[in-house]
Amino acid sequence: MTRRSTPLVLLLTLVCGILAGLLLGRGGPTLSAQGGAGGPAAVAHSVAVRPAETLRGASENALYEQLARQYLQFEQVNRTFELVARVVSPAVVHIVAEKVGRTDESTKVRHYEETGSGAIVRGDHQRSLYVLTNNHVVEGALPARISIFLQDGRSIHPEQVWLDAKADIAVLKLGREDLPAARLGNSEETRVGEWVMALGSPFGLMHSVSQGIISARGRHMDELQDVENQDFLQTDAAINPGNSGGPLVNMKGEVIGINNSIASNGGGNEGVGFSIPINLARWIMDQLVSQGRVNRGALGINLRPEFRPEDAASLGLERPHGAWVKEVPAGSPASRGGLLADDVIVKFQGVEVHDLNHLINMVSMAPIGQPAEVVVWRGRASVVLTVTVGDRERTVAQAGQTGEKLPAQAPRNGLLRRPDRPMASSNAAGVEFQTMDEQAAKQLGLPANLRGAVILKVTPESPLASVLKPLDVVYSVNGRGVTTAEEALKAFGVKGESLAGFQMGVDRVNKGAIERRSVRVP
Repeated sequence: MTRRSTPLVLLLTLVCGILAGLLLGRGGPTLSAQGGAGGPAAVAHSVAVRPAETLRGASENALYEQLARQYLQFEQVNRTFELVARVVSPAVVHIVAEKVGRTDESTKVRHYEETGSGAIVRGDHQRSLYVLTNNHVVEGALPARISIFLQDGRSIHPEQVWLDAKADIAVLKLGREDLPAARLGNSEETRVGEWVMALGSPFGLMHSVSQGIISARGRHMDELQDVENQDFLQTDAAINPGNSGGPLVNMKGEVIGINNSIASNGGGNEGVGFSIPINLARWIMDQLVSQGRVNRGALGINLRPEFRPEDAASLGLERPHGAWVKEVPAGSPASRGGLLADDVIVKFQGVEVHDLNHLINMVSMAPIGQPAEVVVWRGRASVVLTVTVGDRERTVAQAGQTGEKLPAQAPRNGLLRRPDRPMASSNAAGVEFQTMDEQAAKQLGLPANLRGAVILKVTPESPLASVLKPLDVVYSVNGRGVTTAEEALKAFGVKGESLAGFQMGVDRVNKGAIERRSVRVP
């Protein structure tokens, strides 16, 4: 190649290079997308993820928006529960009654406290305010030893106390008119399945609220042999120790029952609680306030405790409802009114009779000396009678029998408890115990294998306050095994208030581990 051709070759090479560069520049993105882990490929990858993330965020936002729209349909229900709690809570009180008693094995007196709940209400014919609660919460305590704690933290004492053990109702007169009062409803209108709320101080946690439904009506519990007037409302609203005497309210904020007892293996709530119908409690309150005692009505009959489907069929009834009469003593109000043995009382004063307990309560509240219409099923037909209601005490005394009272029956495995009495309470030592079993362990959040008497409360002045604390489980006292709260109560009650030198075996849970200790009272 000549020297003259060299410049031409160089020019052609330069032009080809420029053209190749342009072509490669146009194809750059395609080549970059196919590269390895270098920079351009990484940029392309991050750009590809962003649309998926945006789509997922948009989907979550859409779900939350949908949930918000759906909540609007539920918000009114939620708001109702909130308003019921707000309107009723100011009228709910915590009660502490200081009592004096003796243990079974000692003649020494011990001082102890009984706690419960109550509702401030007004009487039907009086402007004064009263606290409606259970008899067993305050029975045996002087008015000056009964402390009523209001929602705002103030503590007051009642001016006067009236008791009715037959229905387990107590009325405490406050002697003032400047406190909020709960409204009373009509328990006869309460239906199974209706929403309710229980208010009170479970485990001393004042002004607590739980929610459930009415799960049954007209319950009679054989274990409560000291309570003659029984027609309990059954509820699955949580009722626990300390709820005794507190109100059961409907969704209109009306009190329809006074909480009384629970069916429980371990002493805590298991979804079966019992409440005294407010119609019965209200009537007893008015009787106590106006007369100082309760005058109950009676027909003077004996009733059959069992009324089975086959019994109803033999009498020509489709189902066993009403109260089946066993005996009508001569000279009784029922006898003078024309009732006979084997009659089935199906209506009283125009109200259909559910069962014998329902009848007993209606007759108890009927005006004494006034005629009452009674419809009975006799000879496969309805018969209308008129019976003048008699005074219960006088009728029973004249007849020498128990009237419309159920015969005593054996307790059902001892499962029924007053909600503030699932544990033995040894306040001579300033300690409250509960039997420790698998159910109690679950409720208290303790290991399931612990057994003995678990401590729920230790008062600051207790001689045991320096060595024991709540949720300690006592399994022995002075070398003797303790398996129940009752055994712990007896063990600590042997010496009355002198516990110096007591040796105890205690299980304490620390960071999930059980520490077994031996402690001695100084």
